[in-house]
Amino acid sequence: MGVLTAMLVGTLQVDFAVAASANAVVSHFIAMILSGALALYARLGAGAFFKWRGGAVALALLLACAHVGVTHAASRPVASALLVTTEIVHVLAAAIWIGGIPFLLVALGMTRSGEARRLIVSKFSRNAMWSVGALIAAGLLMMTRHTSDLSALYETNYGMLLSTKIVLLFGLLCFAAANLSTTRKLWRISSTSIRRLLRFSEVEVGLGLVALFCAAALASASLPTDGAERTSLSEITARFAPRWPSFHSPAYAELSAAQAASSVAEPATPSPPSAADIAWAEMNHHLAGVFVVLMGFFALLERHRPTAPAARHWPLLFLMLGGILVIRADETAWPLGPIGFFESLRDPQIVQHKVIVVLIATFAIFEWQVRRGRFKSDWPAFVFPITTGAAAAFLLTHYGHTEGKDEVLVAISHTPIALLGVVSASARWLEIRLSDTSAGRIAGYVWPVAFILSGLLLLLYREE
Repeated sequence: MGVLTAMLVGTLQVDFAVAASANAVVSHFIAMILSGALALYARLGAGAFFKWRGGAVALALLLACAHVGVTHAASRPVASALLVTTEIVHVLAAAIWIGGIPFLLVALGMTRSGEARRLIVSKFSRNAMWSVGALIAAGLLMMTRHTSDLSALYETNYGMLLSTKIVLLFGLLCFAAANLSTTRKLWRISSTSIRRLLRFSEVEVGLGLVALFCAAALASASLPTDGAERTSLSEITARFAPRWPSFHSPAYAELSAAQAASSVAEPATPSPPSAADIAWAEMNHHLAGVFVVLMGFFALLERHRPTAPAARHWPLLFLMLGGILVIRADETAWPLGPIGFFESLRDPQIVQHKVIVVLIATFAIFEWQVRRGRFKSDWPAFVFPITTGAAAAFLLTHYGHTEGKDEVLVAISHTPIALLGVVSASARWLEIRLSDTSAGRIAGYVWPVAFILSGLLLLLYREE
């Protein structure tokens, strides 16, 4: 809530009191209070909780309604009762399905009885199937009301985020279908191993979190029906026509930022990027593409014993990439631009760039040590999927702040890269958790290939 208020103050140039009174901030404050009350309920003993479970259900329903307060359904000039109700159903369905998976994992971990596990899994499966049905039905209804036509799914920022949610939902359903197969086997034979079900459920939680991240970004995107600026299929085709990458970087003095005297606190009138600005941005992406392709290639080589000792140092390439991004990612801000480090933190895009650099550095340092066998515990290996998934989530919601046509085109180019990041994180997680199974071995080849594909997309990146 504090971060949201600070961002409103920084980006809209309004007083703190005005920002704190915004509907989104008030809704988040109410949600925070309700979440705290639910946390206190969770500390009750089993008997007391069961006795007062009606209060917990009421708080959960109120929490869902508070979250709906920041959505398009409730923020219309004249709120539609149908859309508000549909949004509440949508939120509750997601909470029961995605929010229920961690509790499923905890419950299964607390029992070794095959009969008890069969009962737990079968009950959750029934609830999940009903929730998935409600989630999809509510989502389709809202999509028909918020988008004027199917082309809006790729011509607007809102549509790109919605399309990303649909892709993530498809991935979730694939893992859910695999788990349903295990559930049916467990119902027939209570001694069936549930290890794969547990690991797939863990990945479902990660995918669900990324989907919820996209849902939060959707709430701040302009609706196509409200006249959000759109690109066109011809413009998309022209932008993404294949072209050899360029590794020519203009001198910093040629950039628009070199002559800028304004700051985030006193923004200048935005102007179209110059040819030098475009070349600088494309160079950043093409350099990143080279590093990512090389990382994927060396990661594949590491899987073969003769080349493993030399290839295992590939995470250092990520550390080098992070260093380049620290200098080149934000030419308007420190260390190159006129905007100071702390002053630049008022710009959401610059903050996201810096967070991604921190994630890259964390990934590189931990994964390098993991590859060298320097850790005695297992947890450092999970830094890879966690940081990669977080970076992918940031990248999915990185653009669209200005809702301009160019922003939509940039978002279209970044979305496949971010989705490949989600694939990489999921595959690496499964490789760690199912290392002695065929699924784990296959996953071990999936994430390096996803890295290579991401790098190739970065090499093809262009801004004109």
